[in-house]
Amino acid sequence: MANKTYNDLMVETSELLGEATQADEAVFEGGAAERVALQPLLSELRIRYTVLLAKLDSVYDQLLQPQKRLIVKRLLEACLGRLIEIKHDLVEIQMSDFTFDDDESLQKLQVTPFEAEPCIPQFFIREREEEIQSRRQFIIDTLTKLGYEPPKPEPLVLTEQQAVLIIQSHERARQGRLRGQFMKEIRLLKEKGRDQKGEMSSSAATAIQRVWRGFIARRATKKRKQEEQLLIGMELPPYYESEKIKKAEEVKEYRRKLQKERAEEYNIALDTIEEQLRTQHGARINEQIGDELRRWITEYYERTDRLPEIPSEESGGSRAMYSRQGTGMESELSKSSPVSSGGSKRSKDSKDKKSSKNGDAKPKEEGEDLITYKCTASAFLQDIVNANEEFEDIWKFKEDIDNTHERYYKDMIEREKMVKIEQEIRNVVDEMMRNELELLQAAYDKDKAVKGKKSKKPQKKVRRGGKKNKKKKEKDLTPDRTTESLFEELVSNGIIKPYPLVKIDDYIGEKCYLGNEMRKKCEDPTPCLGDIRQLIKEYCILPLGSEHVRTNAPLVRSVLISGPSGSGKKMLVHAICSEAGAMLFDLTPANIVGKYPGKTGLIMLIHLVMKVSRLLQPSVIWMDEADKPFVKKIPKTDKTDPKRLKKDLVKIIKGIYPEDRVLFVGTSKTPWDAEQKLLFQCYNKVIQIPRADYGSISLMWRTRLHKAGALSPRLDLSCLSRVSDSYTLGTLLQALNAVLTTKRRLQLRVRALTAQEIAIQLSSMEPVYAEQDAAAETWWYKTPMEKKRQKILQQIQEMAMAAEENGAK
Repeated sequence: MANKTYNDLMVETSELLGEATQADEAVFEGGAAERVALQPLLSELRIRYTVLLAKLDSVYDQLLQPQKRLIVKRLLEACLGRLIEIKHDLVEIQMSDFTFDDDESLQKLQVTPFEAEPCIPQFFIREREEEIQSRRQFIIDTLTKLGYEPPKPEPLVLTEQQAVLIIQSHERARQGRLRGQFMKEIRLLKEKGRDQKGEMSSSAATAIQRVWRGFIARRATKKRKQEEQLLIGMELPPYYESEKIKKAEEVKEYRRKLQKERAEEYNIALDTIEEQLRTQHGARINEQIGDELRRWITEYYERTDRLPEIPSEESGGSRAMYSRQGTGMESELSKSSPVSSGGSKRSKDSKDKKSSKNGDAKPKEEGEDLITYKCTASAFLQDIVNANEEFEDIWKFKEDIDNTHERYYKDMIEREKMVKIEQEIRNVVDEMMRNELELLQAAYDKDKAVKGKKSKKPQKKVRRGGKKNKKKKEKDLTPDRTTESLFEELVSNGIIKPYPLVKIDDYIGEKCYLGNEMRKKCEDPTPCLGDIRQLIKEYCILPLGSEHVRTNAPLVRSVLISGPSGSGKKMLVHAICSEAGAMLFDLTPANIVGKYPGKTGLIMLIHLVMKVSRLLQPSVIWMDEADKPFVKKIPKTDKTDPKRLKKDLVKIIKGIYPEDRVLFVGTSKTPWDAEQKLLFQCYNKVIQIPRADYGSISLMWRTRLHKAGALSPRLDLSCLSRVSDSYTLGTLLQALNAVLTTKRRLQLRVRALTAQEIAIQLSSMEPVYAEQDAAAETWWYKTPMEKKRQKILQQIQEMAMAAEENGAK
């Protein structure tokens, strides 16, 4: 597509952003409101920002102009952060991690449930392709040096009896083909002789014509019916990339290459233009600021009979002094870059947000907490408003007639660099003036023979003041080692592992469409696999992908994913790493057996994992069988020493700060075997993968069979989905791979796949038994979030019953 297409799309998105921010500010300014009334408003806002996120992502991925892309990225990250904030507000309102969309909001915005699911921004990976590829290659090279080879397919080894049977079957087939060819030749000779004698009757020719015409008519009807079903969406098109799709991808890739060229030109221009401006105007600006400052000091002394104090650089320097005294003597350069007056408000918001993150907010009254809720202060809403206003002021009506190739604008760079140069020179002149004022004050005191303390530099007071960082500095056990050496050591010991590249959208599953309606009736909806996919995006992938979002958004340090074998826990971990471009650290008890032995070795292991995970962030620290460290009694057959990390897990997770793009993920099949109090101390969020419902199983079968080319009208998908109930998706895929061998794939054109073949294969596999489902459901109701939710629901019901009794009286 052309540049105009993406520019028009960005203008349209900017208008939608204005509408969304107005609605968002109205909700926030309303203060505390009833939860029932606030929930649909926040749900609608979440859908709005989700749609805007997808539009901004497509614009940022294909826009060429480098200066405009900077504003688009600011909007993209701010929308992403605001989306996560709204998600956490909805969780607090509904007391559940699953926030089902309101049907009215979807209809109002004309959005499907799958479009209301957040997309993963492409810049997470695209802007770090070289870095991610180099790290993967380093891991492969290190493993190759250690003698590790990727697993190869095992060679086919046959016994003598199996070989004899294969040879006999092939020999019989060869003899059958020869006999068939011989009989065909005899039949052709007979027909040829019959034709020569004129024995063929006209009735036979008519019969052949009738059969052939009927066959042609049926084939044309079948083709026309198939085209009609394709048109109305009743049948899936063949699974292959058409030429148009390939051409569109080629165009997108070409534009991405142009983006890199424009970005390189822009970066070179930043340095060259700054050097030119510094050479041309540096001396003049220095002299102008110096003269202006000396004149102001002279006038101040004549008016007050004392020398002024120039504020520190952190307080704004001489520019802040001008604005405080109200002399109106600022230069034109100073006026072009005024100091922001919203610092106190921003710091106040950050304090409120920090207190809400740490859970230090004052508890509300019990009745008010049940009925009303006040949204937390947003760290991203003002960024969206400011960036959108900047876009509208600069870019919305800017005509690019003279810049058809979308290159940088030199005048904009010059304005930005002049402000920067003026500020740097002002800081130098201010420091020189402070020294001169100190000498003048000393000489003045000496002349007046005034004894007293020596004048102190005011900037030192400011620099000593302020909040100190309360973050404890950990002792570095490896101060002299490079990052590469630590990286190589962890790879050699199997702590850092390569992982297969998996897309989160490959985790196939339908969404729960009746969740919101069931909650209105005070019923507990059962989430579907599509809701699990959305939770993984919102809690794990989206915060990890952006440093700005991770630092300012609500913090989730750790996530526990539970579910039966084959439910996709490990796939979700790999998807988190793949979508965020993260390093994978494996702290599974079975993986660290015999590595870093003893107490000192354990301390070194924890230190290396935490240090390298921060150096190579984003990072995911993974522990499979997360319940094992907290099991009360370990079987004697278990030699992995799972309780080795029991005392240090909480320390590891609490050592993850907001500025660290590090996430701790635990996976477990039987979390109810662990001590629940210790387990929930470690994990902030608990995600339980539910039993696959009919919709998710049917969608999975349709998608996988269509991709394999095995989907046909003869295959009863409904029956197959019913038979597949109580099996996990991993088990179903395993059965499909066992049925669709190479030989069976070649036979699909002649003999279509049937549900019976897959059902026979499933009969030999283990389902998820009802006892395991019951244990998982019982454990789920004991999780902190669910216990809190059930308690609030009970209190609300008691209040409703009390109100009814009072009304009856």
